[in-house]
Amino acid sequence: MPRELIKNISELYDFFDAEQVRQIDAEFSHQTKQIIDSLGAKKAHLNKWWVMTPMDWKCPSCCRPKPDIAKLDHHNYASCHLHEHHDHMQDIVKDLFAQSSANRTDVIADNLSERFAIRTAFAISAYDNTVICADCNKADGDAKKLVGADRNFSFSPGEISEFIITTPNQEHKIDKDKGSEIWHQNKHTFEQRMELAKSIANLAANDTHWYKPSHMTAKQVKRQAKFWLSHLGLDELDTSQEAHKLLYDTTPFKGEASSWRTKNKPQSKASPSVGDALHLSKVRGHFWNKFDEDWICPCCGRNKFNSIQKSKSKSWVFEVKEIYSFNERSEEYCDIIQVCNECYKTSYHLGKEASSFVQSLDASFDFSRSYNQSLVSISEIKKIIQPRPHSSHLIDNSMADELVDLAINRITEQTYYHSPLYFERRERERESGFSKIEFFNNLMNNQ
Repeated sequence: MPRELIKNISELYDFFDAEQVRQIDAEFSHQTKQIIDSLGAKKAHLNKWWVMTPMDWKCPSCCRPKPDIAKLDHHNYASCHLHEHHDHMQDIVKDLFAQSSANRTDVIADNLSERFAIRTAFAISAYDNTVICADCNKADGDAKKLVGADRNFSFSPGEISEFIITTPNQEHKIDKDKGSEIWHQNKHTFEQRMELAKSIANLAANDTHWYKPSHMTAKQVKRQAKFWLSHLGLDELDTSQEAHKLLYDTTPFKGEASSWRTKNKPQSKASPSVGDALHLSKVRGHFWNKFDEDWICPCCGRNKFNSIQKSKSKSWVFEVKEIYSFNERSEEYCDIIQVCNECYKTSYHLGKEASSFVQSLDASFDFSRSYNQSLVSISEIKKIIQPRPHSSHLIDNSMADELVDLAINRITEQTYYHSPLYFERRERERESGFSKIEFFNNLMNNQ
């Protein structure tokens, strides 16, 4: 679909007047005009971060929206400024590098040395560069002076939120005691980071670094290719997949659709320790911490610990995913159930076998709006799997063949979630006044 481009400045003004966009801002947006009126300002003074953020943006530190951030400056303008708040470690390493290099009797460092120092500095930065309001950015410097923190230290956006006292359209006040507490909590770690910074600077200054530049990085190759793929319109030719995949067969050696279950699957010899599980919960704990300790997969019956498995990158992971488990008694033909990743993969692959078979017979068959897992139920999956701790399920292939045949019949009869028959019924219900609220209530009641 071709993009509608704004052709001139007049159209740009009209675009904002019509309030057709809120993802960016402007000094002539309705909201900015309202800010000027509410403050009794002459005009507004914006900066780049203000216009590059949505109109409903809120400062991650003080949580104020834009209308509460703007304030009158000494020109009687509405000051609408946001800033990129950053840790100073990159500047620190750069300065230490220059100092260490200059102190040598023979300067041997070069531009690669400096690039090494700057690149490595990111690894010891306390937080990512973050856009915050001007008042929060100023509060960082004010608080450092107030509590006697090292001039090279900077509070993170989250820490700033803990010691500021906010008022709409005014500068923040500082809770000195809280600021001092946060500084002293960070002091030891900051000193350790400073020692690391000195070590990095010395490595670079003595030309003992290990940075070897590439003629062209992988990121540059990808950016260049992305430009040409977009230039040729391939990114809009098939939005269901990445544009580059139109240029080659991504699975030239794919076997039978059932190969996922017929190949030998040795049981994992490794088992996670209690420490591994604790590490997982801290580092990759999205799913682990979301579910209670006594959670059990409703399909295979494994508990959380036994559901931990090694990922392709050899890290221990625990994942829980939703499946649209087949239920012929439900008007939606499914129940939404959360299962372990192994049960999810089993349901997906069984459904994929069925949908692929139908597609091989009928090229016009389109399953893109549907879910492969919706073709089988967890009660059916239970009958064909042999769960194993920290390993893939073993599959009873004879029973799996029968289940795939059953799934094919469901495709033929269109008795599955998001089938053409399903959408036809929804359309009839919509036309007859069946409300969305009733529809979703019905879906939830059938879970």
